[in-house]
Amino acid sequence: MHERTTRAIARWMFVACCAVPTGLTLLAIVITWTPWYHNHARHSVEDALALQTGLHVEIGDFERADPTTWRLYDVRLANAETLRTVATVRSLVWVADSENTVIRLSQPEIQVHALDQIADLIHDRFLCRPERTGVPVRIAADDLTLKSATTAQTLQDFDAYLETRDSVVWATVRCLPAGQRPDSDGLKAEITRDRSASPPRTSYSLQTGELSLPVAVLADYFPFLGRMGDEATFQGTAASTKQDGYAHAQWSLDLSGRFRSVDLGRLTEQLPHRVTGLASVTLDRCQIDGEGGVNISGELRSSEGWMSASLLPRVAEDLGCELTIATANDFSFDALAFRFDLYAAQLRVEGICRTQPGSEWLPAGVVVSSAGRPVVLSRDAWLPATNLARLVAPPHAVAIPLSSQTSGLLSILKPPRHSLPSLSPGASDVYQNGLVDGSGADGRSGEGSSGAMNGNATVLQGDPASLRSGVIDPNTINRNAVDPAAMEPAARIGRVQPWGNTPQSVSQPY
Repeated sequence: MHERTTRAIARWMFVACCAVPTGLTLLAIVITWTPWYHNHARHSVEDALALQTGLHVEIGDFERADPTTWRLYDVRLANAETLRTVATVRSLVWVADSENTVIRLSQPEIQVHALDQIADLIHDRFLCRPERTGVPVRIAADDLTLKSATTAQTLQDFDAYLETRDSVVWATVRCLPAGQRPDSDGLKAEITRDRSASPPRTSYSLQTGELSLPVAVLADYFPFLGRMGDEATFQGTAASTKQDGYAHAQWSLDLSGRFRSVDLGRLTEQLPHRVTGLASVTLDRCQIDGEGGVNISGELRSSEGWMSASLLPRVAEDLGCELTIATANDFSFDALAFRFDLYAAQLRVEGICRTQPGSEWLPAGVVVSSAGRPVVLSRDAWLPATNLARLVAPPHAVAIPLSSQTSGLLSILKPPRHSLPSLSPGASDVYQNGLVDGSGADGRSGEGSSGAMNGNATVLQGDPASLRSGVIDPNTINRNAVDPAAMEPAARIGRVQPWGNTPQSVSQPY
């Protein structure tokens, strides 16, 4: 080959194999430095995370130091439909390799009202998907904050570890609430997903150790905890199991420990009988399953407070207690202590005021004492568990037949919120047996605004507006004897009175 041809080929080979790739590489680098490409890549990361989590994801900025390391800044997770904030993270480092995944969060903040979404995210999109739990995951966070509508709780040294062992996914969380001693054991939570069971089952457990966990911070997630007061704390263990494969997931609860500084005033503010003061509730055993099984044993103690006088006769009747003092006025007590056992359909209450410091001279079985004198004495007898519902029932409560056959109706039958309006004495006998039938305004049968009462042979005459509104003035009632045989059946209403913009009465078929 001629030397000139060889030299030309060499030049073109240099251009094709060196200059062009180098130029393309430089062009790609320049493009990646442009703001529009950076924003495009950020939106791609947001879309990928939103697809995996089911939440709306916003990222302020990101970096990718190498193919296995991502750094995200100002991350915001929100409900995909309402865009209400679920959680925020100041910065996040995600390191994923073939052997494990490490995620480090800096100053994350979780909204308590959205804990159900976080729980569903972890359970449904992570624990229930084997392809996401094949590699161990380690999550660490600095100053994780649980923020509710009224308070916030910061957890230091948050550390979570997840791994799979023989078809069982284990997730362990350890953390230390802010303000506690650094050498404390801290809180320990554990979540297990047993895939070997059919259907799979998820178990939750919490151990507070020697620490007391404020319950008010979880009031947005469990509204009942908010009724215990802002200063209430819990120390003990809690375990729960969720069984899949049913229309409604079957839950079981096992709780033991102590609630301290429970505000009885907040706890009973919606009940017909009020009790005020601070109390401690100890649960030796609290087992509740989804099929209605109940096994609860514990005690309640309060050193001082006020009690409604209306509660005393209810305690005597519903809890089988004995009253030593009868009073019509609210009174202050210096000891309130009793032990309770609720097993299946049976309930027992035993007074233990004599075990309170300073009340050792009281006789056995005292539930409430005032000024050093016993007020309520227990009889240590087993009672129907339904008596507890009667104790807290308001005056407008209705009596219903309760059994295993009718228990399913209680979830769809709504009880009355208030007492039904009572009729005036003059009109009560009119409504005792009668129904309204069409009658003229002048008392004659026909079209009009007043009605004849069938059954009691009574005619009502009054203002049409008052009759349409259901309010009857007893002074306008005219009782005249009417032959029952000449009256139309009460269920046949010939005309419906004008209402609104209707110019005349409307005929109604029989």
